[in-house]
Order: sequence, then structure tokens, then C-alpha cells
Amino acid sequence: MRQTFARLTTLLMLLFISSCNLFDGRQGDQKVARVNNKLLYTSDLIGLVPKGTNANDSISLIKRYIENWTRQQIFLTEAEKHVGERMHELNRKIDDYRNSLIIFSFESDYIANKLDTVITDHVLNEYYLKHQDEFKLRDNVVQVNFVKLPSEVTDNYIVRRLIRSDQSEDIEKLEDYCINNAALYFLDQDSWFIFADILREVPINPSNHESFLKNNKYVELSDQYYRYFLFIRDYRLEGTVSPLAFQSEKIKSIILNHRKQNLINNLRLELYLNAVKNSAVELF
Repeated sequence: MRQTFARLTTLLMLLFISSCNLFDGRQGDQKVARVNNKLLYTSDLIGLVPKGTNANDSISLIKRYIENWTRQQIFLTEAEKHVGERMHELNRKIDDYRNSLIIFSFESDYIANKLDTVITDHVLNEYYLKHQDEFKLRDNVVQVNFVKLPSEVTDNYIVRRLIRSDQSEDIEKLEDYCINNAALYFLDQDSWFIFADILREVPINPSNHESFLKNNKYVELSDQYYRYFLFIRDYRLEGTVSPLAFQSEKIKSIILNHRKQNLINNLRLELYLNAVKNSAVELF
């Protein structure tokens, strides 16, 4: 036990020395463990022990690492025997995976530094107009003014008077009122909602949504607990072209992906042309 402790203490000293760059590669490096023809060196343990770790904990960390490394090498040796002739194919896959990781890391850093992430309304609208066939609605969508008032609120005539207005000052007054009185409200003049989601908030269940939207612009009804006010400002039916506002995030993502791909394609081409120009490429 004392011999093991002394050996690990020596390893700690050697690790400190090697971390000060007195070791150059394997020259002067000390062997720590061997499994068949595979060796673990002192320099392989550099960085294993965090700064400030006391001696006993440091020794435990190193001991555990050496034991785990030994067990893994034993198992790996047996696995290599089993793989046999397929080792060449596995090595090729390992190389391919390693190359992919390196390239992915390089491309990610390059994109992070070079990608223009600003997408103006003009660019957004231009893409939308050119690709409208790609944005067909899967649901009926609506723009609404919707207010849900507790039944005990008696001045609901204010909602009735303001909810159908298209004047911004009236909507601001209605919003102020709703902040103090409503259980729920939607008054955003730009947002689109899936109609089925709105219906979950209102105690009605029309059998034909398309017919309902075409024939009802304002609905007011109540149940035991609430009074509901729904004004449908606009709607688009399933299968028609989706509103731009309903697709803006998707379009932004598409545009950014296109920019990323163009960045990488241009980078690859530039590197290739430079390599050819500088005679770094030679085919035999």
C-alpha cells in the first residue's frame, strides 16, 4: 500500500513537471501502465487533476483513471480480435466520423462569425411572394378581437361598443378595460390564430367551420360564468395561401439556412481554387 501511495505521489510530481513543459512528447516520459503492446504514459494524465485538488483526492483520481484505462484496453483488445478482418472497414468509418466532426466544428465557427442574420421585411415579403405555393394552410386561421368577461361584470356594453372598431385608439381603450376586467382577451391586430384554438375558448361548436366563418363576423354569447365577445376581423380557409405573418418565422428559418449553405459552398469553392492555384492539389 505504501509502495502504491509513493508511486502515485511520484506520478503527481511528474505530472506537475510535465505540465511545465519539461517533457517533449514521449522523450523522458514515464510509463504508467501497460496492456499487451499498449502503453499509458505520465503525459497522458496531464490535465486530469483539477487545479486546487488536494493530494489524497488527486491520487484517487489518478488511480481510478489508470484502473479504468486498463480495463478498457483489455476489453478493447478482445474486441479487436473479434472484429478481425473488418478492422480496416471500421478504421475507415472512424476516420470518416473524425473528419466529419472536425469539418462540422470548423463550419459552425465560420457560420457563427460570417452569417448575416438580419432579415428585413422587404426580404421576408419578397420570399413569401415568390413561394406562395409552399405556404398552403392546413387549418382555418383568423384574426380576431376576443374578450371573455366574468358574468358579474355589468358594464360589458363598453366591450360591445369597442370590440368591432378598427381604430387604434378604440382598441387601446378596450385593452385598458380588459386589463382590469377580463378573464381572457386577444386584441393583437397583427396575429393570426388557428380557428379551432379560438373555439376552445368559446362555448360553441359549429359543425362546418368554413360556413361559420363566411356567415358570422360578430358573436356574443354567455354561460353560467362568463360572457364572450368574438369579432372576426379576417379569416383564411384551409388550403388557401397562408398569411405572411403566420409563416414569418418559418420563412426566416428557410432564408437563414439558404445563407448558411451558400456561405459553406462559397468557402469550399474558394479553398479549392486556392489549393489548385498554389499547386497543393496533384492528381496521378
